[in-house]
This record gives sequence, C-alpha cells and structure tokens, in this order.
Amino acid sequence: MKKWLLSSAALLMLSPTAAYAKGADIYVNEGVSKVAYNVVADSTITTWDQVVNEVVKQLNEFTTEISITYKGSMKNHNDNALAALKKATQQAIYAGEHIESTVISTNSAGNIKFKIKYLTNKEQEEKVQKKVDQVIASIITPSMTTFQKVKAVNDYIVSNATYGEKTKSSPHSAYALLMEGQAVCQGYALLTYKMLNQIGVETKYVVGFIDGDVPHAWNLVKVDGKWYHLDTTWNDPLPNRPGTSSYDYFLVTDEQLKKDHTWVTSDYPAATSTSYSYMQNVHYAQQINNTLYFSNTADNHKLYQLDLATGKRKKVVDTRALYIVGAGDTIYFSNYSNSGYLTKMNINSLKTEVLVKQAVTDLTISGSDLVYKVGTKEQKIKIDIPTKSSESPKK
Repeated sequence: MKKWLLSSAALLMLSPTAAYAKGADIYVNEGVSKVAYNVVADSTITTWDQVVNEVVKQLNEFTTEISITYKGSMKNHNDNALAALKKATQQAIYAGEHIESTVISTNSAGNIKFKIKYLTNKEQEEKVQKKVDQVIASIITPSMTTFQKVKAVNDYIVSNATYGEKTKSSPHSAYALLMEGQAVCQGYALLTYKMLNQIGVETKYVVGFIDGDVPHAWNLVKVDGKWYHLDTTWNDPLPNRPGTSSYDYFLVTDEQLKKDHTWVTSDYPAATSTSYSYMQNVHYAQQINNTLYFSNTADNHKLYQLDLATGKRKKVVDTRALYIVGAGDTIYFSNYSNSGYLTKMNINSLKTEVLVKQAVTDLTISGSDLVYKVGTKEQKIKIDIPTKSSESPKK
C-alpha cells in the first residue's frame, strides 16, 4: 500500500507562485494599530529583509500574531508584506510547513500584522523539542559518521511510527508522529527534517507527487558533500511492523526515486551519487554490531548479511527469512523455506533450530519475550537475552 498525504497548506506550497495568493488574505485597514507584543522598534525595521528576519524569528517560536511597524518605503507595501511572509516560511521550513492558514493586515502607517494558525501550538512544540533532545541523546554519539547518524534517525522514526491519521493532534505534524506514534508523510518528513538538522546534517524538505498527481513529502540529505533522497514514510512497511524498516528509499538518487516519485527538480539540488546503493533491497533488517542481517528482496527474500563499514554483502544461508529480529549472537525469523516456521540461528555457527512448527509473522522482542503471531493471535516465548557484559564487543 502506498502512503502519502499533505495538509492543505502544504498542497498550496506545491505551487510556490500561487501559495500565498491562495493561502492568505490581505486586508488594507487604516484602523489597524500596533499590538503590545512582538512589535519591533520603529528604528530597526526599515527594510523588507529586516521584516523577513523578524518573521523568521517569530515563526520559529510558533508565534500566532506577529506585529511589525515598518518605516521604509511604502511602494508596493501589500505585495512586499506578502512576499516577506513567503520568504520567511521558506527559511523557517519546520515552522512554515506547520502553518495551516495566514491572514495579513496592513495599514498606511506601516503597521503589519500576520495572524497565523499552525497545525500545532507552542506548548506542543516545546514537548516535541524535549522529546527530540531525549531521542538524539539516546541514538546519536559524537563518533558517528554522517551516514550512521542518518541511518539512526531513519531507524528510530520507522521503528516507532505507524502511518495513519487516527491521531488527536494533526496527523500532518511532527508532534503526532513523535508523541502519538502516528502521522502521514508530512509528519514523517518534518520530524526527519527537525532531527537531522539538530544533529548537524544538512537537510531539505521536499514536496512532490506520487503516481503523477498525488501529493507527497520527503527529504533530501547531504552526506559527505553529496545529496541523497530519504523517504522515511516509504521506508516504513505497511502494514506496520514495529521495529522493522526497509531501505529502498534510503540515500537514493534522483534516477532511483523517479521510478515512483516526481518533483520540480529545478527547485532542489541534484542527487546523483550511488555510494549507498548497497542499501537497496534490504528488508526486515536486524543490526548486530556493524552488520545487518536482512531479507534480500532481490534474491527471493534469502537471508543475507551486509557489512556497514565496507558496503559488502553476502548470502548467509540459502533460506528465505522474513520478520528478522535478533538478540546477542542469535537471530530469529520466519523460515519461508520451511513453511514459515519460527526459527532461530546462531550467526557464528549458522546452526538453526525450529522453535515453533507453525507459520509465524510479525516477530518482535519485548524484554525477555519473543513475540510473534500465528494468524491473528499474538503469542510469545521466553528467550535468552544477553547482558551487556556478555554481548559481543562492538566493532
């Protein structure tokens, strides 16, 4: 099942020249007066660049009413106010993409008021920031390469999110994805944008289409000086499988993404490097130390391993393995070369053992339990979980 959905505000942004002509009403009102807060001193706002800078600052704080007294040239005042807001939202990407609607009021004295409705509010965004800080502290270390940081963010989002709209807050927001565990593509892309920017990875928010005319959002990221596409929404399998991610849309080229995505290529940097093409066809991936054990979709879901340090991959056994999870030196999977039976394998000796002689799906590890489904019924068995002291040393 394909996944896409943008808010109405984001849909307007797909047409940059029309976005604010449709998304905001300008009221020329001689009676508009200064508002007591967020007003910048008259002497400081004499150019439209200064207006843009102030609006960017206030957008990043999710301010709902931004009031400015402008003392520069009044020529084309209304058009310039509209252009300033558009330029500001292009700079304050995260907040700008959370805007639901905007009303602009101006008067001949130079007073400008932007009344903004966001998909979230300031309190919710403070919770997002606190949670993002906690997550980054738990998944990112200073010694990581940029590739490892991007992968860590992708894996966290995909492993902890479900695609959908059954949320109390807007499903188009990063808040919904982070705090409620569910959102649509806009929420995925915005949270990806926020997290990667916070850890110093240059990132862009991309709007485009699927199947020619269905709106969609994803990201471009810069790794070692080169741009790549990253679509965390489409790296998250449907139906949702907790803890499971694929990498078909992880650090891919324009050419690869154009198979099912379209966008205005002139609006974004080109992504031409194939340095990470070895991440393609990697499904049900389980990382142990610096090695991924995965189901290779290019080889009938056979069990493979991928050395993340070298990009080299090889077949582990000639067995179709799905729903792979792992603990210590052991991986567990549904063996589709043997009726889908629940199987465990020691990754060093490659010795296997059938644990359940029934077809199983949706494997996860919770505490010391291996949780799986037989049909629609969830079941579990106890497994050995190594302590940190007994685990194999990390490479």
